[in-house]
Amino acid sequence: MWKKIAALAALLAVFAFLSCSKAGNDPGSDKSGADSNDPEKEAGETTEARIYPDLEAVDFGGYEFTFLVRTNTTDPDWTEWGHRDISAEDQNGEIINDAVYTRNKKIEEKYNIAIKEAEVPLLELPSLVSKTVGANDDSYDAILPVLNQLANIAQRGEIINLFKAPNLDLEKPWWNQGCVKDLSIIGKLFGIQGDILIMDNDALEAMIFNKTLISEHELENPYDIVKSGEWTFGKLIEMSKTVSKDLNGDGKMYIKDDLFGCIIQADTNVSFISSGGEKICAKDENDYPMITFGNERCYRIMEAISDLMLDEDNVVMLHRYMGVFPIYDEQVKMFSENRALFSWLRMRIVERLRGMETDFGIIPQPKLDKSQEKYITSNNPHVPPTITIPRTASNLERTGMILEDLCAESRYTLQPAYYEINLRGKFVRDDDSQEMLDIILSNTVYDIGYIYDFGGLGGAILWSGMKKETNYASMFEKTEKAMQKAIDKTIEAYEKLED
Repeated sequence: MWKKIAALAALLAVFAFLSCSKAGNDPGSDKSGADSNDPEKEAGETTEARIYPDLEAVDFGGYEFTFLVRTNTTDPDWTEWGHRDISAEDQNGEIINDAVYTRNKKIEEKYNIAIKEAEVPLLELPSLVSKTVGANDDSYDAILPVLNQLANIAQRGEIINLFKAPNLDLEKPWWNQGCVKDLSIIGKLFGIQGDILIMDNDALEAMIFNKTLISEHELENPYDIVKSGEWTFGKLIEMSKTVSKDLNGDGKMYIKDDLFGCIIQADTNVSFISSGGEKICAKDENDYPMITFGNERCYRIMEAISDLMLDEDNVVMLHRYMGVFPIYDEQVKMFSENRALFSWLRMRIVERLRGMETDFGIIPQPKLDKSQEKYITSNNPHVPPTITIPRTASNLERTGMILEDLCAESRYTLQPAYYEINLRGKFVRDDDSQEMLDIILSNTVYDIGYIYDFGGLGGAILWSGMKKETNYASMFEKTEKAMQKAIDKTIEAYEKLED
């Protein structure tokens, strides 16, 4: 699927695929052959045909176009999750920063604007939105709440239906078509992800494995297992049990001392529902949310999750140590010290493995069984932002125009820079990893039942690993009525909102 070619061509190939993946999981869209009239093109090299919005330049007289974003944090577990994709004051030689600067400068000069960002602590963002919208304050042109903050803000009528936003063409490839498909409700869409962002890529969920431990224990190559279609929950559990060892000989297995088969997080529980081919809620043919949890296949997934999270001799559940020490630092430390065979993670955490000497590989999350057609990647709702437009934006035509052009330009500036740094530089340590990225990013989904947490079931499943609760049938039975009530309330709220 991926050929070993020159470094630049590899970057372009990765970018072309991933851009199309964000656009709609169609690796064949928007590609063309090499331009024979371009003397800088190598023979045989192909790249994506560039397209741009059909928007004429308008002089907005130095207007400050302002994004409201989350503040970066000093919490050691969350230092990576500040925005680095919205603004840049100057070029400084750092590739992401300079790509943002170049993108912004082009759009600023085209429209005579200045792109700014205002910061607020993450948990305070929804209340600030309510305050500013309630006061008819037009300080912010775009607001970037985290994915799971979207529901409350939308239902309060504080942000607009993006399907009705002027100058936004949400069918274009720079907008994430998975968002358009999975996050709309009754034909209304209030938040979107697109190429202007890189944090949505950072929040994708996958697994890594330690090549040294695979070799030392003469285990089957995980790449081959994935390619054969046999990378399942059962295979993960089986392999995890082969390497665990009480390294200090004290008769106890402890995260800071011993060798484990797998590291997981609380989030893994819900993520594996998606990777197993199910969702808490999906949507019917009329775009209405419906409960899909509770079928036989779901409970087979939950049984496998229970087997994994309760196996404390072989599996570390990071969140059981939350508040004791920085859990993601410990995850990286364990993996770097060759004390974990597998680790579940959000892709952003891989950046902490920059100095790891031992080679590792990246693979998709496992399937439920071999009969499942595809490996599925979920987007974690607790960290990635969505682009929204407040009702108080003073000029919707201008807002739509700037967002559309910024997102399109990001496709050819920010996204290649991001992939060069994060994928070619960190993930792609071998040719097989490139093929795994193809698989991981070709089928991404959003579970609206988890994002909206109808009835609290998603949250209950999330934290069940910490509490060691495994009676998911009882959990569902207790929440099913509340889930349906919450769905009905959401639909009713959206029906009342004016476009």
